[in-house]
Amino acid sequence: METDLTSIIIGLASLATFFVPIGYYQHHEKKNKKESKKHFLKKADEIGFQAGEIEVLRNHAAIGIGKNSEQLLYVLGSNYKIVELTEVTDSTIYKKYADSNGERVRQIGIRLKLQKGKIINLVVFEGLEGTIIGDEHLIVQRWISKIQAAHKKLSTAVIV
Repeated sequence: METDLTSIIIGLASLATFFVPIGYYQHHEKKNKKESKKHFLKKADEIGFQAGEIEVLRNHAAIGIGKNSEQLLYVLGSNYKIVELTEVTDSTIYKKYADSNGERVRQIGIRLKLQKGKIINLVVFEGLEGTIIGDEHLIVQRWISKIQAAHKKLSTAVIV
């Protein structure tokens, strides 16, 4: 049985059609994550935030809790928010919808309610429904759990 050279070329071209875009996307995302983390660490250094745990989110924002669990830093582009975790009274998931009937998700994030009634929204995902990968809710829930654990740790440390 003889293999035709054109069949081999067509087969390789077919494989490249799938793998080249996937490889490019992964390379591009890895590069963006690295830049976002670098930007986060630079901003943290500028404001005196000692980063403990850091995560770069899909919208290229970075979020981190300080080493002593007293502060939370959220950096998205040139904007940043720093939150004293002792002031947080509640942390929940929030969603914004692109349409009035609530079917197409536009944003998913963390809503922090502070002691003085102030509300801070930290965007974890922003886009339209077709671009949701599926684990955005898990990422938000994981960070809500981390925020609540840090808050609980701080409140018990103050009492003792």
